[in-house]
Amino acid sequence: MNEKRQERKQPGFLPAFYNLAYSIFGILYLPVFFQRLKQAENPKKLLAERFGFLPAASTLSPSQSASKWVWIHAVSVGEVMAVRSFLEGFLDRFPEDRILLTTVTPTGQKVAKTLASRRVHPAYFPFDFAVSCRQFFKKWKPRCVFLVETEIWPNFLMEAEKARVPVGIINARLSEKSARRYGKIRPLFRPLLERLSFVLAQTQEDAARFLSLGVSPDRIEVLGNMKFDNVFCASADFQGNSALRRKWEFNLEDLIWIAGSTHPGEEKQLTGIFCDLRREYPSLKMILAPRHIERSPGLAEEIRRRGLSVRLSSQSGNPHFDVLLLDQWGILKNLYQIADVVFMGGSLVKRGGQNPIEAASFRKAVVHGPFVFNFQNIYQTFDREGGALEVKDARDLAAVLKRILADESERSKCGNRAFEIVREFQGAARRHLLWIENFLVTSSQERIHDVDVHAKLFSPSGRRG
Repeated sequence: MNEKRQERKQPGFLPAFYNLAYSIFGILYLPVFFQRLKQAENPKKLLAERFGFLPAASTLSPSQSASKWVWIHAVSVGEVMAVRSFLEGFLDRFPEDRILLTTVTPTGQKVAKTLASRRVHPAYFPFDFAVSCRQFFKKWKPRCVFLVETEIWPNFLMEAEKARVPVGIINARLSEKSARRYGKIRPLFRPLLERLSFVLAQTQEDAARFLSLGVSPDRIEVLGNMKFDNVFCASADFQGNSALRRKWEFNLEDLIWIAGSTHPGEEKQLTGIFCDLRREYPSLKMILAPRHIERSPGLAEEIRRRGLSVRLSSQSGNPHFDVLLLDQWGILKNLYQIADVVFMGGSLVKRGGQNPIEAASFRKAVVHGPFVFNFQNIYQTFDREGGALEVKDARDLAAVLKRILADESERSKCGNRAFEIVREFQGAARRHLLWIENFLVTSSQERIHDVDVHAKLFSPSGRRG
């Protein structure tokens, strides 16, 4: 393992190439970045931290600065939520450690702040410039970095190696599409992957893709998907449904269709289907949850133009609505429990789909479109085992919804099987913690050994002449 930590000598052009590529990427990324800057609660904080200007650990409280820091990077909301159980378990197993939890997106930062505590410090991840990354390592001195899912930045990895900080990927996944894209530049990508101390993959397929790109097989383990560990699994006699329906002013006899985490290009199709279904099911209500809630006001106007009554979730006093449109963060996961059927967004358009696990944990029938490449293995399992239903397009979706709304037994059978799948796949967070615990103990022992060897070689009595 000592050999793995030695700084690798790569062709001299690689750092210059990485910097040039990132600069070009940064220019193309500017419109997205300015949009995210507008979304941030504190734009100045976002800018400062992304350029590496943040308080050093030594400027925190004495108890904080004396602690060992572990850096967990979770790019956005999904990744933060995925490691929640792992993070809580890590704090229990390592009472002397504290966590620097970084994100890229403002929405991810909002979720990270809900996990903030005396031992968890949220911040924004630095831009991938050498100087920005170097500031983080210099000020926080983490003993290890855990990247969540797939976050591979050239300068960040090279600066980690210079700082002698091991970096690994937890809950690692790599889609077939991404693997093909990286495979085209394998000679440039492989030197980065060689810097990883470990890759803890979700599935055998993910592990094989990392292996094909150059990760050594002795650094890859398959430990499962931690997203299955971060949901409340409702018992069969769970009684929260009626109270939540009353809270949101639904009638007990209403049929409720939730369209969760939808993307542009989907809402028009979905509201059209809803209007058609209402002719056959007058008691049908819709809960529409756009992936990005800042789009909700504009969507409300579009829906009203269809002649539908809309209530925003942030408003009250309108019990006579057709569509409940969510414009608040963090409430969708609880609303799944009152649904009769759920459509998972990002799947009728080529966005890769959204995570169905929360809906499945409440025993709900889940329907999705064909574009689910971001969660391919999860959906393959659900579809194969009867826990979800795939549709080809909007017309197919309308037909499937019409069928299962008429058949309560099919909805129940599909939802119960989805729930069973979630329970079967739980436990990845615990497996990650056991593996990491062994890694950190071994890593600490080898670092002590490195220091002892260095002292013997260069002490006055042991200096080589």
